[in-house]
Amino acid sequence: MSNLRKQILSKSLPPIGPLSSKKLSSDNQKKSSTIRNYTPLEWNTYFNDKRYITIDKNSFCLYSRNANDSSLPVLFFLHGGGFSALSWAVMSKALTNLVQCQCIAIDIRSHGETKTTDDNDLSIETLTNDVCQILYNLFNEDNKPPIFLVGHSMGGALAVHVAKECPSMIDALCVIDVVEGSALESLSSMQCFLSSRPKQFSTPQQAIEYMVRSGQVRNVESARVSVIGQIQPMITTQSNETDSSSTTASNTTLPAVSHLCETVREEDEEEEEESSDEHKTSDDFQPPATTNVSNDTSKYTWRIDLSKTEKFWQEWFSGLSKLFLSCECPKLLLLAGVDRLDRDLTVGQMQGKFQMHVVPKSGHAVHEDAPEQVADCIASFLVRHKLVQAHDEHFQGTLPGC
Repeated sequence: MSNLRKQILSKSLPPIGPLSSKKLSSDNQKKSSTIRNYTPLEWNTYFNDKRYITIDKNSFCLYSRNANDSSLPVLFFLHGGGFSALSWAVMSKALTNLVQCQCIAIDIRSHGETKTTDDNDLSIETLTNDVCQILYNLFNEDNKPPIFLVGHSMGGALAVHVAKECPSMIDALCVIDVVEGSALESLSSMQCFLSSRPKQFSTPQQAIEYMVRSGQVRNVESARVSVIGQIQPMITTQSNETDSSSTTASNTTLPAVSHLCETVREEDEEEEEESSDEHKTSDDFQPPATTNVSNDTSKYTWRIDLSKTEKFWQEWFSGLSKLFLSCECPKLLLLAGVDRLDRDLTVGQMQGKFQMHVVPKSGHAVHEDAPEQVADCIASFLVRHKLVQAHDEHFQGTLPGC
């Protein structure tokens, strides 16, 4: 009886071969379609000009878009700690597509391609003096276009200090995802986060991939242009064969992200890994086929060692909320989440002292994660205050709110 049942079941089941091969082919196509391109993008894809200005023997690197028309209103960008001027690349292009303006982004001292006589001095006084001198070098105080100062994170705190130091140069202010209360609270875990990052990369592609997979920059396009400004080449000397082989091995695999430091992995990246390999964990992560490991001694490391700047962290953010509220120019605060507001800003927002907008589904690098949405918020704010003119006369823009 059991033999007869087996014969009936075997005849009723479909053939295994064709189905399994079809499923395998489908899985391969799905896997190949989700492979991301981490090849670096050139700065001139987004900016029209790159130049250096020298002030007190310090060389500051500037990127600009539409700077050929000096009569246009200026959006002047200050990046966050560890980032560079290139973090504004994608958003700058989106902004100039919406409104008539010129965009200028600088590499702050000790960042990007800026070189100073003392790259270790990141005190808020020194940074503020740097930016004020750059502004006075670029523009005539008595005959200048409207200047809208935009800063992210550390650059946001710096923007507030600059607006207070030289108010005659600044017509409007925008601070992106930095609030005194939450910033000071996060400092206790900052060293933990920094220690979880890899110290070296074999190729720029690996650095870009790490930033995307760790969730520090969720927009692949923006990461492909901006991460280059955060790293620099280094030459590792090979003292003997043992040291050489161990160095190469340690840099061909990116380290797992520390969950203790609350580093967020990108959701769709997790889905991509799960679909390609059900048993793969973050500890097994390997660079994709598109990432080439260099065979020479050239490696890449971070442009700035942020762990060594800890002594400046408190002064960057202390008293920031009250200082921001005291700025007399129109103000815009862009946040990744409304929970970041502290008491002073909550009261100020209810009193209408500034406009606020929350950009959902973005991380700390709001302007990189959602460049089009941030550009729309900024353009709407500037058009509302009649500081710029929209390309489309019917431009409505985004209303302020949470």
